[in-house]
Amino acid sequence: MKKRVLIVEDDKFFRFAVKKVINWEKYGFEVVGEAVHGAKALGFLEENPVEVVVTDMSMPVMNGIELTAAIKERYPDILIIALSAYDDFEFVRESLKLGAEDYILKQDIEKEDVGAIIWKTWHKHFEKLINQSQSRTEILDFLSGKQDGEGRHFLELSVDNQWGYYLCRIRNLNEEWQSPECRKEVWMEQSLVELHEKRQHILLLPVIKEHSQKLQMEDRSKRLLELEGILKDEDYLAGCSSTGTEVTDLPAMSHEAECAAEMAKFSGKRRVLIWEYVRSEYESRNETFMEEKEAYAGICSIEQGKDALYQLTEKLRRMLCSEEYVQKNYLLFLNTIAKNMQHEMDKMRFAEIREELAGAARIEKKQEICSHYLETLFAECGSVTRHPGVQQAIRYMRENYSKDLSLGDIAGEAALNEGYFSGLFKKDTGKSITEYLNEIRMEKAKELLTESNLKNYEVAEQVGFRNASYFSTMFKKYTGMTIQEYRQSQAGRG
Repeated sequence: MKKRVLIVEDDKFFRFAVKKVINWEKYGFEVVGEAVHGAKALGFLEENPVEVVVTDMSMPVMNGIELTAAIKERYPDILIIALSAYDDFEFVRESLKLGAEDYILKQDIEKEDVGAIIWKTWHKHFEKLINQSQSRTEILDFLSGKQDGEGRHFLELSVDNQWGYYLCRIRNLNEEWQSPECRKEVWMEQSLVELHEKRQHILLLPVIKEHSQKLQMEDRSKRLLELEGILKDEDYLAGCSSTGTEVTDLPAMSHEAECAAEMAKFSGKRRVLIWEYVRSEYESRNETFMEEKEAYAGICSIEQGKDALYQLTEKLRRMLCSEEYVQKNYLLFLNTIAKNMQHEMDKMRFAEIREELAGAARIEKKQEICSHYLETLFAECGSVTRHPGVQQAIRYMRENYSKDLSLGDIAGEAALNEGYFSGLFKKDTGKSITEYLNEIRMEKAKELLTESNLKNYEVAEQVGFRNASYFSTMFKKYTGMTIQEYRQSQAGRG
């Protein structure tokens, strides 16, 4: 959208010169009106919206100083540029105090590229305008698809028909930027729009529409390298959209950039990810992947735990899970290993870990948090080194609890005779094989009773009990509640 300009000048020959000599179209401006003095200009503004007023200082009826004051009172968003001759520069000085943002010497109209000067002044003015709290909120609402009003209008003013553009979203992972470059109001002179919140930042950068796609991509790559240079000392996630040509494309482009930045959580590198290069991975991601807890059966040493944690992290990296399921997987991992150690993780500890995981953006940071809690868990439980046969038996029971397992089956899996194995198992775990197996079965039964509508006898069969009545008796022994009481207690939580 072209920025509309009103020229206010009492000298008709100079008014014509301002209109014709300056290449308004080249810089995205359009002269929509002329006025011979300030009063006429105010009358025009009552009927016609404009973005820029270029006004002479010495005029009859209402001079430029009076006009500047009136515009700033009634239309504070309009950019005012003063026209000045050498002999009325005191007027210019006064108008700058009242709110004019730049001036042009009449003698320089034909000597300099005045259009470029006005464009630079407009750009600075526009940056101030969009970074006002209300304007910024309206733009962010438009980009998120919430409303189509003033936010769209502001963005239409930032572009014109010669530009295509792409959008970058940057998230600062620290409380504050570390480098002076990132604390500036404007990071890149070429930006059409820059919005800077404390932790979230948006840049709209231009490409020339008439250029081939190859040239546009080369130009974008060059600009993104420049952006990465600005961010080189920071910890951040950043994504870049595909190129668009219409303001109505921007909400979708903002979503693309956000999705690309989301992918950066898994990349392990500090760089701006481009949507076209990660789109296929993003669209084929397994957002709801959950590792089976049986994968952690028998893990009873810190070395095994750390190896399993590494394997889980690499799997989550490949699956590109949603944030919710990344957290669920890590919490299941820690909780299962705690149970392997006969250690009940209390609710406060669980909530603390969840909060820390939620506060960490990169997956390697989440892995680091889990590693810390894993070390704490083994420190609290003491150094446990279980016989390999016991570890294998626990793993076997967790994988086969639904079957009719005998002591002989379990001892055979451990490659030990039944008598020796029973004593060894009790010594290593503090529980008999039957007690340990029943605990695994009851743990799974509680999950099924909470998460499914299976009948009691169906739950019994799925956890390895062939007699539903015996299952009910054992359930009450282990939980202190009947099956019905347990179902009701879980329904109450929902």
